[in-house]
Amino acid sequence: MSESVYLPDMAESSPRLRARNVAPLVVLYDVDCPIERQEENCIVLPQMASTAFGDGTHPTTRLCAGAVDLLCRQHPGLSFLDVGTGTGVLARIARARQAMHVIGTDIDSLALEAARRNAALDEHATEIAFTDLSPDYWGPHFDLIAANILEGPLRKLGLALAAGLKPGGRLLLSGFTPLQTVSLRPFFSSLGLTYLSESHLEGWALLLFQKRGK
Repeated sequence: MSESVYLPDMAESSPRLRARNVAPLVVLYDVDCPIERQEENCIVLPQMASTAFGDGTHPTTRLCAGAVDLLCRQHPGLSFLDVGTGTGVLARIARARQAMHVIGTDIDSLALEAARRNAALDEHATEIAFTDLSPDYWGPHFDLIAANILEGPLRKLGLALAAGLKPGGRLLLSGFTPLQTVSLRPFFSSLGLTYLSESHLEGWALLLFQKRGK
């Protein structure tokens, strides 16, 4: 059975506040312009300016943010891996939703530095580990993995992504268009994953899979 994924609220907040909804219940704001109002059950995260990908404006980041927020609320206490973490947005959302073990990986040292700086703003008791290690480094450890990267790197990392999931764990993929899902769906299904759902936003796509087995 397919699992529905939240699409983000397209309306941005006031430019004066430099804040934006990256998901229905997730707001990012410029660290220099704090916001006072917070809706019930809404995550509000400060963000430093950075050249790294993942500031919340790109449709793939918003697709993933909505899905991560929903799945973490549905499955509290899960372990989460953010592959291609950029500025750390998805990892921070998972932590704010009480994920117990959160790791963000990236091959860009500047992105990892930005992610660490942003995560430190949250003053959260759970530490996020940011590293350049492969998704399968920890073995089949994760309940949820998100990989928001291009199709080519996704294919190269396919086996490692599948290997990093626990049996029954879910894999969120984005960074590609709806046309590209035609070949990506059977490719990842061949790796021991079951296709669950597909979502679209502004010409970009997100795929959700689940690892077979108990």
